[in-house]
Amino acid sequence: MDQIWTELQQAKVFKTFSDTGESVHFYHANGFPLGVYAPLLAKLQQAFSLNSLELRPTRPDVGLPPKRRDWQLYADDLILHIERHCSAPIVGMGHSMGATSTILAANKRPDLFKALILIEPAMVSRPIAWFAKLMPKSLMNLTAPAKNTLKKRDAWESREHFLEYCKMSKLYKRFDDEAFAALAQFGVYQHNDGQFTLKFPKQWEAHNYTQPPNVLSILRQIKLPCVAIRGKPSVFFSEATWQRWQQLTPNTVFLEDQRYGHLLPLEDPSACLSLIHQGLSELNRKREA
Repeated sequence: MDQIWTELQQAKVFKTFSDTGESVHFYHANGFPLGVYAPLLAKLQQAFSLNSLELRPTRPDVGLPPKRRDWQLYADDLILHIERHCSAPIVGMGHSMGATSTILAANKRPDLFKALILIEPAMVSRPIAWFAKLMPKSLMNLTAPAKNTLKKRDAWESREHFLEYCKMSKLYKRFDDEAFAALAQFGVYQHNDGQFTLKFPKQWEAHNYTQPPNVLSILRQIKLPCVAIRGKPSVFFSEATWQRWQQLTPNTVFLEDQRYGHLLPLEDPSACLSLIHQGLSELNRKREA
C-alpha cells in the first residue's frame, strides 16, 4: 500500500500502475478521487496492466463547472486519454459515473475497447433522464442528491477532522480502517492557508447529479463483451434498472454481492476483485463455447 500511495500522490492527471497482463483502464466515481480507490488499485495492478485517468473535476485549478451538464464530457476525456496513453483495444472498467462514462466512450469509439467491466454504473430511468435534461440546473440543484451535496462541509483544519466528519455519515458505514485511511489521504488536499479542502469539489459533484443519463438503450447497442457488477439496489442503480438491463442484453455477465452497497469497490476491494475475475472467466467461457 505504501508504494501505491506514493505513486498516487505523484500522479497529476493519470497514472500507469503496471504494464504486465491484460490492458485495463479504471475510471472512478463522482465525488471520489482516484486515490480513494488505493486499496482496490493495489489489487488490480497485480492482476492487470492498469491505467487510470483522473476525472476532470479533480485536476489542479479546474475552476467552476461548465454550462454543459451531460456526462459525454468525461467520455470524451477518456477517449482522448486512451488514444494518447493506452495500447488499444483495452478492457474498460469503471465505477458509478466512471462506469457510465466508459459506456458512453465505448458507444462512440468501440474500436478502443475489447470488453467492459461496469461496477454499479450510475443511471436513471428514461423519464427521469428526460426530466433532468429539460429542467434548468438551478431547479435540479434543489433536488437530491445535488441539494445535499451543495450543503455538505468542504473545509477542515486537518485530515483527522475530515475523517471524523466522514465517520459520522451513513455513507461510509461499511468502510474499514484501510478504506478510511485512503479517504483521509486522498479525499482532501491542503491549501496554502493550511486548510484541507475536498479534492473533488462539491460544486462539480452536485453539477454531475443535475443531468444523470439513461444508458440502457446504449448498452443494448454496444456489441462488446460486458460484465455488470452490483451491490444492493440504490438511488444510483435501482432494482428495476438491473432487471431491465438483463432483459435487454442477455449475453452480458451479471454478478452481484448484496452484502455491500453502491460503494462496493471501496467497501470491500477483495470482494470486488473476485467478482471482476469471475466475470472475465465467464466471458472467456462464452467466447470459447
